[in-house]
Amino acid sequence: MGRTTKKGKLKMGLVKIPKSAVEFFKKNQDEIFNSGNLSEGPWIDKLANKIKTIAGVKNAIPVNSNGSGLVALLLIFKEYFGRSEIMIQSNTMYGVRTICGTAGYKIVDYINCRLETLMPNIQDIKDSINNHKGNLDNLVIMLSDIGGIINPDIEKISKFCKEKNILLLEDAAHSFGSTLNNKFAGTFGDAGVYSYYSTKAIFAGEGGVAVTNNEKIGGLLKDFTAYDRFKQKMPIGCNIRLSEMQALMIFSVVNEYKTIIKNKSKIAEKYIEECEKAKIKYIDQNKNSNLGNYYKFTIISPNGNIDEVFPGIKTTTSKVYDYALGRNKEIPKRHLCLPIWYDLDNTISDKVLKELKN
Repeated sequence: MGRTTKKGKLKMGLVKIPKSAVEFFKKNQDEIFNSGNLSEGPWIDKLANKIKTIAGVKNAIPVNSNGSGLVALLLIFKEYFGRSEIMIQSNTMYGVRTICGTAGYKIVDYINCRLETLMPNIQDIKDSINNHKGNLDNLVIMLSDIGGIINPDIEKISKFCKEKNILLLEDAAHSFGSTLNNKFAGTFGDAGVYSYYSTKAIFAGEGGVAVTNNEKIGGLLKDFTAYDRFKQKMPIGCNIRLSEMQALMIFSVVNEYKTIIKNKSKIAEKYIEECEKAKIKYIDQNKNSNLGNYYKFTIISPNGNIDEVFPGIKTTTSKVYDYALGRNKEIPKRHLCLPIWYDLDNTISDKVLKELKN
């Protein structure tokens, strides 16, 4: 369900969780209360195993948020891999910048992004590296999937980073459920972190899961989340665990992630049809072996400010970001997002379709 802001843009006002997910949660919540294991119980392991199976990874570590997982990984990269400098993309959440500062990293560049994907391509990565004066053995690149699709060049970027001994961290907050060449989001770099915050494509209120195929990173992160109080070997660590109740909540919704994406894809198909008729450019989430989750449906305007080019499109939700951290000041002005959350009210989507048609 949507609510209207003072600027007339729709925001998520009520998270609609699939009824089957709610029923699953209710069916299993009593066992948590009856067992007395409100934390560090079986649902943490069940969720971890669920994500490992879905994503095809060796390690999945539930954490209390996407941000805490990214901070923890950066601290591990610093302590055990000698990293202290980082590059992030220009078009990403301001919180990504503060995450780097919290982990004690120096941001050495904001990587250029492209309007057609809202993300950097392989050449943008190479340009930033070529301009970098520091030691690459000290460097982390953190890339954010934007709007529900995986960076189309992530395979090339991952290969390049390995060749240069750069650690690649994937902020996959937007892209749980998305695939590229049948490979799951968050699994292309050294580690990745999903988000299940209320507004994400696959939503459970709060929480995240970090994934990695690197056994060393996976083991360190699992110990980190509990202060390493059992092995007592790590000099770093913090409580960033999920509660059992939240682990069950995420598990319940993740059970239905394909249903959620299918529902959103049907809405996207209607928007795409009208965009094609009106020759309006949009970011195609099913292109070049990419299958997105439609966290956002994004219209772009390469030749001018979006509000001036399409003044008749009024029924929108918040932009991916309405600011840029570095370069790319034009990107916020040249895109808009149409409402596309799960089980969207038909009256809203019908209104959007009329505006696109006109």
